[in-house]
Amino acid sequence: MNDDYHSIIARAVSRLPNKTDEAGTAIYERARAALRETLHNYDPPLSESEIANVQSALDTAIGAAEVDYLVRVMRHAREEASPLPPSSSFISRIKEFVRSIVDKSK
Repeated sequence: MNDDYHSIIARAVSRLPNKTDEAGTAIYERARAALRETLHNYDPPLSESEIANVQSALDTAIGAAEVDYLVRVMRHAREEASPLPPSSSFISRIKEFVRSIVDKSK
């Protein structure tokens, strides 16, 4: 299921005309809201642990899509061979993202 979520999220992000953090976050929040609604409308109802597992799979897929995007950005930057070092805010975002993934996996 995680692979399904990953492909859907990655495709949605790749189609964004403006790949800003806000646009990506909006996609992720819409996906989370749609999933919550779908899960809470199951008949018979799903258990809280089943719901948590499916939501966790979506969050993992979102994390993987973010990593994919960051890798593409870094490759593109390397290909351009800019003499300027990467911005400290970009590096901070990567570190923060990696920490969040590690924290979620605990």
